[in-house]
Amino acid sequence: MRKVQWSSVATVAGAVVVAVLMLVLVLRGRVWAWIPFALAAGIAVREIRFLQRARRPDAGFDEQRRGRPSDR
Repeated sequence: MRKVQWSSVATVAGAVVVAVLMLVLVLRGRVWAWIPFALAAGIAVREIRFLQRARRPDAGFDEQRRGRPSDR
């Protein structure tokens, strides 16, 4: 069974709620709401990508390139 990172899931849920709320305010004509909308949407996307990478341990960025000998 996989371990669920509930703090990241809560961060995604909170960021989505804030983003939807700010989007409603943007659609009602509040120009200032674009900034928190963009921040909340960015945080949600970042955390979703983190959760996806955490599910696939073989998809790391620290792996050596294939076909090249180790230089270190």
